[in-house]
Amino acid sequence: MIHLMPTSFDGVGAFAEGALLAYWDGAGEETAPRALAHGSDRIRTALDRRAFGGGRPEILVRLDDGSDCLLEGRLVGDDDEPLETFAASVQRDRTGAITRCLVYRSPLVEPSRTWGSQSDPSPGDARTVLDAYFERLGQGRFEEAVDCFSEDCLYSHPPYAPGAGRAEFRGRAELLAGFEHRGYRSYEYTLEAVLQRGADCMIEGTASGTALGGSFVSSLSLDEDARIQRYATFYCEPPIERR
Repeated sequence: MIHLMPTSFDGVGAFAEGALLAYWDGAGEETAPRALAHGSDRIRTALDRRAFGGGRPEILVRLDDGSDCLLEGRLVGDDDEPLETFAASVQRDRTGAITRCLVYRSPLVEPSRTWGSQSDPSPGDARTVLDAYFERLGQGRFEEAVDCFSEDCLYSHPPYAPGAGRAEFRGRAELLAGFEHRGYRSYEYTLEAVLQRGADCMIEGTASGTALGGSFVSSLSLDEDARIQRYATFYCEPPIERR
């Protein structure tokens, strides 16, 4: 278990003097604009009181290349009961200090069974699968997009409409029905960071196609056939500029 310290992620790094923390303060939808805390004093206050909704972060998967660190985990209460899922994108400077931290929270999403298998070889290149998925989905080729997923996949997406719960689908048939019900929507995606270790991959990107555009972090795992077995994505509008 990794505990959050007032001005640092234990094991992830301390915040730089001019760092930015962007987080959901719990008002409105989980996709609402992020609250922004600039500088160590305001970041300390936000981490203590608001950024994690009173929960204690427990990191379940962490992918790190030194400059980018992408995380997913859960927030637990004083009784260690899971409360919410969280995801974060952390950027560091050359000294290792955190310059930007973008945080998402959502209702609990079932963890991946691949987490913890750090020595397992990669079943394939997650970026190749992602590119195929985004291209097919963006062209409304729903059946081909669903072919990027395993038969027993779990797909978890922020609410498609205000007031709705997260969209979660299990298995290809449910996922195809979900895409068809939602209908064609034209988005353009730019991937800013793609980190993979074994079967696990996390990405940060931006999406355009709405008036505001937005930032997203997605966490996915591949099965032995290099299809997506679990896909959880987190989104906010407007985008939070990278540093």
